Amino acid sequence: MPPPLLLWFLGVTLAAAAVLAYGRRQLARRLAGLREAWGLPRDIDRDMWSIARYYRMRVQADKTVNSLDDRTWADLDMDGLFSVLDRTQSGVGRQFLYARLRIQPTEAQRLAFESLVSRIGNDRAARESAQMALSRLGDASAYDLATLAQPGAFNSRPWHLVFPILGIAMVISVGATAVMPAAIFVLAAGAVISLILRGTVAHNLRIVASAFRQVGPLLAAADGIAALNSPSVSLVFGGLESDVRRLARLRRYAAWAGRESSAASPGDLSGLVLEYLNLLFCLDANALFFGARELRLRAPELLRVIDAVGEVDAALSIASYRAGTSGWCSPTILPARSSVRMVNVRHPLLRDAVPNTVTLAPPHGLIITGSNMSGKSTFLRTVGVTTVLAQTISTCLADAYEAPPLIVRSCIGRNDDMSQGKSYYMVEVEMVIDLVLAAQTPVPHLILFDELFRGTNAVERIAAGEAVLAALMAAAPHAPGPAHVVIAATHDQELVDLLDGIYAPFHFSDTIDSEGLAFDYRLRPGPAATRNAIALLGLRGAPPELVARALARAKVMDQARGTVL
Repeated sequence: MPPPLLLWFLGVTLAAAAVLAYGRRQLARRLAGLREAWGLPRDIDRDMWSIARYYRMRVQADKTVNSLDDRTWADLDMDGLFSVLDRTQSGVGRQFLYARLRIQPTEAQRLAFESLVSRIGNDRAARESAQMALSRLGDASAYDLATLAQPGAFNSRPWHLVFPILGIAMVISVGATAVMPAAIFVLAAGAVISLILRGTVAHNLRIVASAFRQVGPLLAAADGIAALNSPSVSLVFGGLESDVRRLARLRRYAAWAGRESSAASPGDLSGLVLEYLNLLFCLDANALFFGARELRLRAPELLRVIDAVGEVDAALSIASYRAGTSGWCSPTILPARSSVRMVNVRHPLLRDAVPNTVTLAPPHGLIITGSNMSGKSTFLRTVGVTTVLAQTISTCLADAYEAPPLIVRSCIGRNDDMSQGKSYYMVEVEMVIDLVLAAQTPVPHLILFDELFRGTNAVERIAAGEAVLAALMAAAPHAPGPAHVVIAATHDQELVDLLDGIYAPFHFSDTIDSEGLAFDYRLRPGPAATRNAIALLGLRGAPPELVARALARAKVMDQARGTVL
């Protein structure tokens, strides 16, 4: 081999080896990063509106799904909890994790998801292969993939047929220039027409290009998660391999229509050549024309692939959460109308949370008293969050969880609706009425109340609160036992007496020391029996006669209720 040719060959070989080595180093760094991050929360910016988009599409398409309503989602601070649970690699996975937390799955779906999470936790090689594949789908444009597959999201018009006709005409003109030089004028005229026509679809191309660009990474991710497939998770994977094969043509169209323009890299000679070819033959417009037709034909397959990839990424996230969290358990889902039992349950957003145990047997009602900051509202949220996590991701921060399926509804937060000109009390009344009507259905609910009707006077608050809480327990009079689980936190001791025999009384206690009120956040049976709120007045410097008068008045009021504390 001549020396110049040998040098050229060696140069090419060394360049190829360098590129290969660089690629391997990049893969090794990515894998090392995934291993280091396993079991840890991800501190990233989250576009919650885009993340929730898939969920909104699901509930709009199917009104029959049982989903966590906006009020309850906000009351339980589920956005904050989502940020703790989210260790996904892709926007698709993030959307599916969000939707899984809001939409109550069937028992078969829950068990399939649990099997997938367990498989991921036990098979490191398959897990890391899936993570590596999913990490290619990390662009924010992946949030738009499900939208791309919706009817009408990406349509071609009948007149778009002109693009393939023009493209064929330009190919013929290029060939004709070899024997007929005058054909160059036809070619130039065709290029002008192509430029004008492309301008008419440029807007559509810009809209779909970013989402279309993610079809390739999506299908590559689908290939990468295949190792996790098994009979126990067939409900998740379905016919994934055959769906991916059917989408091969769409992948080719998407690769062209979703490519980056050479304008972003002016020094790219190959990109410049492609742009000239695009100008002559309307390549991107033809990709839009044929891609729209292929998308209409293959939308079901695309949605199924998105579903499988999203579910696997969501399962990876939960497996990572479990790996980095101690003291969690899998729930035991019981038949309808069974008792509810939570042992040493804790709130997942509280570091060093105090565990509490609660058993809700018939009549399934609990009324909790205690002073401010003693833990009543936190306990309500703990029970609500734990029930949601048990039913959606089979992961509870507790020693044990046993309960039937329950629709979780709450009325905890305090907000006026300024947009509708409604006071907090009016908003609460509408919410309570909605809950009372929902409780008249045969579907069992877990209903959480914090200080019912706080926005009105004491007499009406207690009377209306007693009527609502009693009605919820009698919502299914012909059923063999109450269908619903209701927990109400209140400062009104009168409600405890009025609901005796219907709601079991519990309380959070407090003590007073030189620093003020102190709390142990332990749930105890019976009503609250302290007057530390009055004693705190004296501790903070109130005149002794004021404190004595308050204590005397409280004693008279207790005697009027028939109890002396």
